[in-house]
Amino acid sequence: MVTAVAANRNSQLLSSTPDRSRSSGLAARTWAYVCDLWGPIWWIIPLLPAVYAGVLFAIGDLRWEHVVISTTVAVLGFASRTTKAFFVLTLPFLLTAWGDDAIRYLIPIFVTSNRVLGCAMRNAELALFSVGQNETLSDYFAVHHTSVFDVLAAIPYAIFWMVPVIYAGYLFYADRPRLSFYLWSLFLAQAVVWFMWLAFPAAPPWYVRAHGCTIDASAAPSAAAMLRVDKLFGIHYFQSFYSRGMTTFGALPSGHCVFPMIGLLTAWRVATWRTWPLHLIYTLSMIVASTYLNHHWLIDGLAAWLVSVAAVAVIATVLQRLGRSRSIAERPVEKGPQGDFGLKVPT
Repeated sequence: MVTAVAANRNSQLLSSTPDRSRSSGLAARTWAYVCDLWGPIWWIIPLLPAVYAGVLFAIGDLRWEHVVISTTVAVLGFASRTTKAFFVLTLPFLLTAWGDDAIRYLIPIFVTSNRVLGCAMRNAELALFSVGQNETLSDYFAVHHTSVFDVLAAIPYAIFWMVPVIYAGYLFYADRPRLSFYLWSLFLAQAVVWFMWLAFPAAPPWYVRAHGCTIDASAAPSAAAMLRVDKLFGIHYFQSFYSRGMTTFGALPSGHCVFPMIGLLTAWRVATWRTWPLHLIYTLSMIVASTYLNHHWLIDGLAAWLVSVAAVAVIATVLQRLGRSRSIAERPVEKGPQGDFGLKVPT
């Protein structure tokens, strides 16, 4: 009897061995593939958005877009060498998206009611760009608007995050150096924008129009004039999107106006007669829409343009120096008469 039980156990162990071997073999092959793609250390990078999503889940702040982004990044990072290359080149855009989301946790610390610029922004706008007696552009558009212009102004806002993704996909195949130039410039400009939001929090026109000079740092964000678009189409898209905004007092400078201006500036020397109008129309329509929709003062948009120019200039300089360094590093090494490697010794 004992012999039969032992034999039965041995047969079970033998039958389960192939399954275990297949599992261990699959794990080994997967790990070998990951290490070959990323190395034994850097493979964690495509999983960082998932880690961030896990932290947000733990504190109850997880949203569906966090799941979508973390899944997409993981797929891009591990699917193939081509998708990995796309992920690496677009990493600055991922950092931009992460920063735009994570800054909400610094806002309560730095943005307090006594630090927010409210009517001071309106007074500055009146001094520089008044369109009538005690009337700003935002005041004018709050009264003079039509459904057609509401929809047209909402378009650049609605495609705000989609354009860089599509443009990055195009540049990945058409012009990879410009892709790096574009995305690193965008990240640097947005970093400046985040700093200014914390250092100089400013109320948007819709807030001053609704609340006057009284600042309440806990006031919720609003879709402002885009609520008219929601009402026109019987939807709640813009209301839902902007109710989850990271801050109410991030008017100066306009992050929306940074994106198209960076695209315009980084394409300055290579744009053709076909693409120039697209860059110009997108850039101008965004600054007009930001004022028309009561989201920004004109000062905010112009400040965003200045930030964009500075960011592009800095990144251009950095990339040029890196390019020179790489060129020197890749230059064929010459051997001098004494056998020393490096710069050729004069004879």
